[in-house]
Amino acid sequence: MTDDPATHAIHAFWQDRQAAATERRLMPRRDAITELLTDMLVGHGVDRNAIRPHQAPKLPGGYGMGNRRWDLLVVDDELPIAAIEVKAMTGTSFGNNMRNRQEEIVGAATELARTYRLPQVQEVKPFVGLVMIVEDNSVSARLRPSSDPAAGTGATSYQEQIRTFLGRIVKDGLYDAVWFVVTAPPPDFTVAEPDDALGFEHFSRAAAERIQQIRAADDDATAFGKTLANRADIEDILSGITSTPQGLSAAEASVIQRRRDVVAKLQRLALEPATTESAMQAAIGRNYWLFGGQYIGVAQRSIVPLDQYDIPLVSADGSLHIVELKGPAGRLVREHRGSLIVADEVHEAVSQCLNYLRSLDETGATLQTLRQNEGRPAYDFRRSRATVVIGHPDRAATVSRTRIEQTIRSYNAHLSRIQVLTYADLLDGAERALRLEEDSLE
Repeated sequence: MTDDPATHAIHAFWQDRQAAATERRLMPRRDAITELLTDMLVGHGVDRNAIRPHQAPKLPGGYGMGNRRWDLLVVDDELPIAAIEVKAMTGTSFGNNMRNRQEEIVGAATELARTYRLPQVQEVKPFVGLVMIVEDNSVSARLRPSSDPAAGTGATSYQEQIRTFLGRIVKDGLYDAVWFVVTAPPPDFTVAEPDDALGFEHFSRAAAERIQQIRAADDDATAFGKTLANRADIEDILSGITSTPQGLSAAEASVIQRRRDVVAKLQRLALEPATTESAMQAAIGRNYWLFGGQYIGVAQRSIVPLDQYDIPLVSADGSLHIVELKGPAGRLVREHRGSLIVADEVHEAVSQCLNYLRSLDETGATLQTLRQNEGRPAYDFRRSRATVVIGHPDRAATVSRTRIEQTIRSYNAHLSRIQVLTYADLLDGAERALRLEEDSLE
């Protein structure tokens, strides 16, 4: 290694440590090294304000072991594009120190790799770099029997063992690049790079290439979110992209797109002549967000003997909201003495829900005590309510949608714990809510 900025940074690293030891203060956080890395990244076109040493926000980990704070994090346009860890092994206690460092290094990279493991987020995984500074002294350079089976029976030094370890983690893709330096402190200052593939120039080139790739992949965060929308396992990757505002917007855009696709599918089904109640229930599946955001779960379908609910939603206040689904072809209104009233099918569905609620009222106290004794969820049964979803006004050939909606609104005004919705009411409301959420991302 020649007399260049990297050499000056290593020399300053030693000066900082010696000054700290002399003044009996805390060790510096390798400012000389982070300044060198900052200058390197700026040379690759990164805005200096995007480079956040030490005080950088944490990146999420995929194994739930807590968010890790890297020594240097680059956040460009609110997207993490580089994360660099700086490690130093100095002094004479190399045995346990080396093993601890290896565990930390592998753990950090593995934790981050799992967050970005899926194909659709691989292209925006940050550049992951490691700087390893090892003191060149009699302990680190002395040959000793190796405990690594891959090394055979020959003797190796700690320096060689570390070099082999670092080469492996790059080869295996845990880190994109490593800068490995063996150096002796002043006054006999020396600095060397034992492996060109682990040298500073290679490290710098790898960082530049990876950052360029990420920027090319991140031209449109919303489009990226829509790519994620096609994944059934989107929840597994949210932790890796929601640590910044842009990542959060992409994640929210993907969820909105998925939900809009569900609404569109249900709209088509509701208008198809052959669609049955069972088909609509299967298509709704577990998309209970269609009914609003005030629900926290779903209860078992049979709580009172002989009663079975289509969708028993659990409200945040612990009460039940029973959704009774009927077919989208169900008749909604009929003529009666020159005016419109709700059809018999609507009356029957409302009466069915009324019976559900009466049973819950009559047995609620007993059920609550019994379920509490058995360790099961004890809902507030006496405050239960219900919704009937039936028919679609666009399927009525002789009555306008406006008249149908007015008739059902008048009918609902005289109900207290039960409401009637058409599939148009349900799905149009869900689409409006999604549009509002989407507007908030702009």
